[in-house]
Amino acid sequence: MPNRIDTHSRMVAWAKIILPIIALGLLSTLFLLSNSVDPISTIPFSEADIEERTRNQQISSPEVFAVTSGGDYVSLNAEFARQSEEDKDITVAQSVSAHIKLVSGARIDMAAGEAAYDAKNGMIALEQKVYTTTTHGYDFEAQELAVNMRELSVSSDGPVSGKGPATTLEAGKMHLEVPTGEKEAHLLFSNGVKLVYQPQKAGE
Repeated sequence: MPNRIDTHSRMVAWAKIILPIIALGLLSTLFLLSNSVDPISTIPFSEADIEERTRNQQISSPEVFAVTSGGDYVSLNAEFARQSEEDKDITVAQSVSAHIKLVSGARIDMAAGEAAYDAKNGMIALEQKVYTTTTHGYDFEAQELAVNMRELSVSSDGPVSGKGPATTLEAGKMHLEVPTGEKEAHLLFSNGVKLVYQPQKAGE
């Protein structure tokens, strides 16, 4: 019986020494591991990006929706947007796509590098190469387009080039609108229109 008591006492005494040493070893390992990770490197933005977003109150993935006076649906979304430094009523967006769904069911899709959205006047200025496609098979390219979200019109002040069913064209200006009382949009070209018609051959 005394031998068992002595053995137990020795085990308790050794445990009082060994367990604190193990605990200290585990704690030191945790500190070493935590010091090996740089918390700054895990942030997916550079310091310059963070300062830019904070200064300009940048918004990620913004979306704008509107219904025109004729019932057509207009939407705009972008990768990010910020308030203009020159005009506080203007929102500047990057990597933009805009969509117009007409009452008739036709659709117009536009993509641009940048856009300025004027909520006060219901206008969108698409810039930095604008690509436009329609469900009627027309594709256009322009440096900039102005979109009126209230009355629904799309205008270009500069040259436009594009192609459609069996046609290619170039023009100094383009204007798209839906005339009063109608559902379909009309495309009007002006300022030196060059139209080339290429009829498809039989069997194509």
